[in-house]
Amino acid sequence: MTRKSSLKPAVVMHTPRVTIAQVAAAAGVSAMTVSNVLNSRPGASDTTRQRVLDVADRLGYTPPAARTGKRGRTGAIGVLTLDLISGYSGEIVRGIAQEAADDERELFLNASLDAIRERERIAFFAKGLVDGLVLIAPVLEAGTVREIQDGALPVVVVDPRRLDVELPRVVVDNYEGVRTGTQHLLDLGHRRIAYIRGEDDHESTERRYRGYADAMSLAGMAPDPALVVSSSFSVTGGLHAATELLTTQRPTAIVTGADPIAVGALDAARALDLRVPEDVSIVGFDDLPEAAHSAPPLTTVRQPLYDMGRAATRALSSLIAGQPLATDDIRLPTSLVVRATTALPRDDANV
Repeated sequence: MTRKSSLKPAVVMHTPRVTIAQVAAAAGVSAMTVSNVLNSRPGASDTTRQRVLDVADRLGYTPPAARTGKRGRTGAIGVLTLDLISGYSGEIVRGIAQEAADDERELFLNASLDAIRERERIAFFAKGLVDGLVLIAPVLEAGTVREIQDGALPVVVVDPRRLDVELPRVVVDNYEGVRTGTQHLLDLGHRRIAYIRGEDDHESTERRYRGYADAMSLAGMAPDPALVVSSSFSVTGGLHAATELLTTQRPTAIVTGADPIAVGALDAARALDLRVPEDVSIVGFDDLPEAAHSAPPLTTVRQPLYDMGRAATRALSSLIAGQPLATDDIRLPTSLVVRATTALPRDDANV
């Protein structure tokens, strides 16, 4: 007869790891102070430093570097963007910050403003301040790219102006996004569909235009050059470009290369006493936070900016750890967000 064992199987308990935020709360200091103490940086008194170390020891805090051994020397990453105020940059930075926080990395943020300062700030970050760098919509002149390639600092680029830049990059499918937005208008019955391009020094501008042009061509209509104008990526640029189109060509719909351009087009229609979408439909590109709050709320192609920031940070973390990327061209899909600026054209509109 077989006797049943009286021993119970062992239960393995997984204790959640202690975070910097928990140490900070227990020590009554900020997370930044805890980080400074644990990384032997200045910024805390001897008394505070000892209290943080005692709390960290009591709670069983284990530094990320000890957990993985692959976090780099400083535990920090840098972010360099052309501006710090636009919704476009803000959403990408929000994604970067969230991913960095999840990985308990410090974040250093700076603005480049132009090609010269971009090169200077990249060199500044490369002096050992950070373990890696994310560049948002950089200019990346040829000399700057060579310096990055020749240097030791891992760099990941989000939405570069040249899509073939030989650095790890995170981009979206610009062509398919605008093609889908244009097809949405065609499916509604629009035929006089105008397009407002973005700035020509961005390669994405041409790819987005091709999405519009191919959608029109596949519908049996060669793009009309009179219905295509250019603009800066700004509300003012969109206002001027849309005013030109609406006063000289009277399209029933306008596709734009960016949400700020679309908001400018809404302003132009309003100034001309045209109703949106009854008199003219408008489609944007980006889905910036303000798109849902425009008047009326904007139909737009969603560029997953927050997810782009997270994807770039994950890729950068892999490079810092010495792990190769599966691809240097991380391409995220776009999606159409239909709101209130698109509708069927009037019966007499496509003439």
